[in-house]
Amino acid sequence: MRQPLYIILLNACQTLPEKGGIATYTHELAHRLGEKGHSVSVLTYPSAVSPLSPSRHYEVQRYPSFDVRPLAKSGGSRASLLTRLPPKVVAMALDTARVVRRIPGEQQNRILWAVTWWPEALAAYLVSRILKIPYVITAHGYEAILPVHTRRHFLYKRVLDGAARVFAVSAHTADCLVQCKVSEERLRVIHNGVRPEQFALDGQTRRLLEQARKHFALDERFVLLTVARLVPRKGHLAVLCALAALKSRIPNLRYVIVGDGPTKGRLHQAVRDLSLEDIVLFGGEVSDQERTSLLHACDVFVMPNSDILRPDGVLDTEGFGIVFLEASACGKPAIAGKAGGAPEAVLDGQTGILVDPANTDELEDAIFRLYSDRDLALRLGLEGKQRIEREFTWDELTEKYLNELTSILPPPMAEKGASNY
Repeated sequence: MRQPLYIILLNACQTLPEKGGIATYTHELAHRLGEKGHSVSVLTYPSAVSPLSPSRHYEVQRYPSFDVRPLAKSGGSRASLLTRLPPKVVAMALDTARVVRRIPGEQQNRILWAVTWWPEALAAYLVSRILKIPYVITAHGYEAILPVHTRRHFLYKRVLDGAARVFAVSAHTADCLVQCKVSEERLRVIHNGVRPEQFALDGQTRRLLEQARKHFALDERFVLLTVARLVPRKGHLAVLCALAALKSRIPNLRYVIVGDGPTKGRLHQAVRDLSLEDIVLFGGEVSDQERTSLLHACDVFVMPNSDILRPDGVLDTEGFGIVFLEASACGKPAIAGKAGGAPEAVLDGQTGILVDPANTDELEDAIFRLYSDRDLALRLGLEGKQRIEREFTWDELTEKYLNELTSILPPPMAEKGASNY
């Protein structure tokens, strides 16, 4: 039987009620770890919207030290924090240390968990050095794609190599970390997950589905959907170029783009330039339930993601692509790019189709293939849904995390005593 753990998750970037992958990741893990009998606290920044915990299975403690937004507003950046280690991170570490010291009993079952490497892992590193308790880090992708001068910084290596475990959300992320000379010894790949029940067609989702069909005029259409931030690496522009060639081959085509971001104006202009106004509709930001209803309403989820090397030396890449899992949870086939962690989220020929994101002809062929072969589309969607239920539930993934967490702790005192006889 596992000993109960005291797990302290440090999150200075994104927690509920904010939307986003890190917020969901933190909540799902904290909820399920608490549900399994472990004591879980999430240390994060103050929120004017929701000061309470979103789950009775873990507590949320909010401290101004975890609010790094003033740094960003004043011109601070993740790289500058690495080089300067300002008082903000020291204050974060002090608040964390106070929480650790208030935990009753022996120290041996306490673990710090930085949900991202910056700045939470820096605080965890400091507390670990002082109180001699282990810390772990989750690597979502950007930890491995920082500018070279940042990755070479002694703090980057020291913080990541000092962790008892570094959990990479994809093999792609793990490979990038290894290329950055991060030690493989403590590196573990555990993918992100979904809650299949969240994507069930319940009464509310069905009502929203009907509203979406009317709002976007989806009836008797072949519907493509992209749910993503409007940034170049997501591949929206590639889809638009493919549709310009497909509109004469698929007369009932509809493409719905959900999300917002810096390339919004460019995409609207591309729609006009390619004469796709009667095919493409922009949905903007939507609620979680509205997103689920749209995933059920579409025929194919498409996001031909690519890797883009920015002028500052940062590789803009898809660490994993949890949205592909969400499409699979709704029984929909996905078209993804052969880049980043997407090939781990979408299995080519099994749950979707992988394409070269730079090859518009390849993308065009994949869309037309799923349009013309409905049996194939249905099979890919079904196999994707079964894979989600088999491999990617948060309960399944939490067990993997627990196996790793318990393995880094010393044995209980009773076991130590027994071994002396």
